[in-house]
Amino acid sequence: MRVKNLILILGVIVAYLGIIVYVRMSNDRTIEKRYYQVWREDYIKNQSENEQYVNAAGKNKTPFALSEAQGYGMLLAVKAGQKHLGSQTDFQKLDNYYLRHRLSNSNLMSWRQENKKGSLQDNPVSASDGDMMIAQALLEADKVWPGHGYKAQAFKLISDIKKLESNRSAKIITVGNWANKKSHFYNVMRTSDVMPEAFEEFYQATGDHSWIEIKSQMLTYLQQLSSQHKTGLVPDFAWISRQKQASPAKANDVATKDDGNYSANACRVPMLLAASNDKEANNIVKKMLKFFKQKEEISSGFTLSGKPLYPYESASFSAPIFVAASKYQNEGYGTLVEHEKYIFSRPLPANNYYDATLIVLAALNTNELTGLEK
Repeated sequence: MRVKNLILILGVIVAYLGIIVYVRMSNDRTIEKRYYQVWREDYIKNQSENEQYVNAAGKNKTPFALSEAQGYGMLLAVKAGQKHLGSQTDFQKLDNYYLRHRLSNSNLMSWRQENKKGSLQDNPVSASDGDMMIAQALLEADKVWPGHGYKAQAFKLISDIKKLESNRSAKIITVGNWANKKSHFYNVMRTSDVMPEAFEEFYQATGDHSWIEIKSQMLTYLQQLSSQHKTGLVPDFAWISRQKQASPAKANDVATKDDGNYSANACRVPMLLAASNDKEANNIVKKMLKFFKQKEEISSGFTLSGKPLYPYESASFSAPIFVAASKYQNEGYGTLVEHEKYIFSRPLPANNYYDATLIVLAALNTNELTGLEK
C-alpha cells in the first residue's frame, strides 16, 4: 500500500512539473509570436509582390532600407522559422530584396537604399555588419528550409566579404568595401563586427581556416580594448596599429561624437559575444556584465570609464545585456536578467527600428520570458 501511495505521489509530482514546463513554454511562445508579428506589421514593407525589406524609418515616415536592417530581418525570419512562427516565404521575400540590391559585380549589399523620385535608390558602397548577418542568415536558412540554394548564396557572399571587406594584414573585417587599402579607414575596426559565432559558422561551412584566424585576432583586439578600463567597456570603433594594437577612436574619427564611447554600435557586443562558447569571448562579456550588474540603471551609452552619456535607458542597450546575462544567470547575473526584462513590459516601439529589432531578437534568443504578461 505504501509503495502504491508513493508511486501515486510521484506521479502527481511529475504531472505537476510537466504542467509547469508546458505553461512556461506556452507563455514564452505566445510572447515570441506576439512580438514577431507586431514587428513585421510595423517594419516589413513590400517592395513588390515577391520582395520585402525592413523599413528602418519606421511607421509614417519616408521609408529607407539598410543592409544592417535587412540582415536583422533575415535573421529574425530564420529564428521565427525555427520556432514555427514564420514561413519560408517570409524569408524568401527578404532574400529576394537583398539579391536585387547587391552592388555591381558583387554579392555585397548596398548599405542604404533611399527613396528618390518614388523608388529606392542604392548607395554604391557596402557595410560589413549587414553583409555578415545576411550570410549568417542564409546558412541558417539552409538548415531550416533546405533545397532553396541558400547555402550556395552564402558561399558567394562569404567569399566576397573576405575579398572585399577584410584587412588581411591586420586580420580584421573592415567597416565596408569602401574602407580599402587606399582608404584612411582601412585599419578601423567596428567592435560590433566582432561576431565569433558568425566566423565559426563561416569556417564550418567553407572549411576556410582564415575565418578562425580572423575570429581569434579580432577577439584579441577586443580583449586589448576591454583591459584598458575596469569597466571592460569597449568603444564603437577602434584603430588597429601596424604592431597589432587596438586603441579607441576619438570623437568623430569615423561616424559620430561617440565613436570612442560604448555607444550605438558597441551596445550589440554583449549579445554577439554571448552567442559563442569561445572562452575569450566569454571572459570579455562577463567583465562587462560585472560592470552593468553594479548599475541601478543602464544608460543609453557610457564613456569607457563608466560615466553615463545620457540620462535615460534604451532597449538597444538593454536587450543585448538581457541576452548575455540570461546565458550566465546561474553565475550570479539573475538580478541583471530581471532588471533588464523591463524591455518586454512596454509596447514595441513603432518608430525606432533599432530598439524594436533588438527587443524581438532578444525575445527569440532566450528562454527567460516567463512571468511576463501575455
